[in-house]
Amino acid sequence: MAVSTIAGYTGAAGIKLPAILMEGNITYNAKVHGVDGYWDAGITLAAPLAKGDWVTPDTDAANTYAATGGVPVAGPIAAGTLIIGQIISEPEWQQVPVASQTVRATILAGQWYRVATVEWFGVVGAAKAVLVGADAAAIVPGVQATIKPDASASVALTGGAVTLSCADVASGGVGMFSFHYVAKGTATVSILVGFIGGTCVIQA
Repeated sequence: MAVSTIAGYTGAAGIKLPAILMEGNITYNAKVHGVDGYWDAGITLAAPLAKGDWVTPDTDAANTYAATGGVPVAGPIAAGTLIIGQIISEPEWQQVPVASQTVRATILAGQWYRVATVEWFGVVGAAKAVLVGADAAAIVPGVQATIKPDASASVALTGGAVTLSCADVASGGVGMFSFHYVAKGTATVSILVGFIGGTCVIQA
């Protein structure tokens, strides 16, 4: 049977968030001949993404809350038990690169990346939280097992700008994940967490 060409998008399957797109190394060409007949600068992306492409949270250690301004980072779909999403808007440059770039931290610092809206399937909500490191594990974007809400620490935050506290755990986290990377042993940092429909495992 032939593959159907009829669009199958139904929408309303997950939360929609703006996302930084990680599309690999950036190659800058100062002078290319455009289709309009004029010379222009040209930019090539090693792993370009487009509207309709499927993505997962990018797990690179450079994707911290501070480096991304709290925005999720999405990359090409990868194997594993990560959250899955789909790009639903046309990607646009945050800042157009003026040189070739290969270092992730430099790309983030210069904002030399494209952004788009991603619908994260199965994710019902997102919130800013504070992660108080317990030195148990690194927090990897899209991974549920190593993060849990902390009940007593969250109660202590009641009334502030951020009222959810989380901690890294060796295993057993369910129902939520971080959109940002936190290295093992980190003290206290901000993260954006996503909630999967269902029960969260909460530690005392």
